Amino acid sequence: MNTEVTLSGFGGQGVLFIGKLLAEAAVTEGKEVSWLPYYGAEKRGGMCSCYVNIADDKVGSIFNTRPDVGVAMSPAAMEKLEPAVKTGGLLIVNESLVKTKSKRPDIKTVYIPILEVAGELGDESVANLVVLGSLIANTQIVTSSHIMGEINKMSSKDKRQLELNKAAFMKGCDFS
Repeated sequence: MNTEVTLSGFGGQGVLFIGKLLAEAAVTEGKEVSWLPYYGAEKRGGMCSCYVNIADDKVGSIFNTRPDVGVAMSPAAMEKLEPAVKTGGLLIVNESLVKTKSKRPDIKTVYIPILEVAGELGDESVANLVVLGSLIANTQIVTSSHIMGEINKMSSKDKRQLELNKAAFMKGCDFS
């Protein structure tokens, strides 16, 4: 198995953080992983992407041109990823910001009003973890328990934030 994931949005949406969580969980499961962040030239608010490849054997490439899974957190990301996702692949769309719908019947598209969902939890900053929950629920490329383990490691200093991160991830698992 080799799964290529491209997470894309703009700076500040937590794209790199959830990519890192995904990559670390895969390493914990003994899989081969590559994690490649990409930043636009802008200082803040510019295009930001993260390429994560997870494989049972060696990873063939660190850059994804035809990902199995795409996460579009912004309108620009949707424009870039919708045509790129492989036939039979998955596209997760931040419906709070992206108002266009996919025109591709050959992929599964999941629309999530992530800002509203995160807002219901009391903090829009956990919107990225809602998306990660949906990604795991739809792909099972790593287990939820390993993602939770990584959330525990990366968020353990602030107990309130830790519980909020876990709740957002679990809420995202409902979007499959």
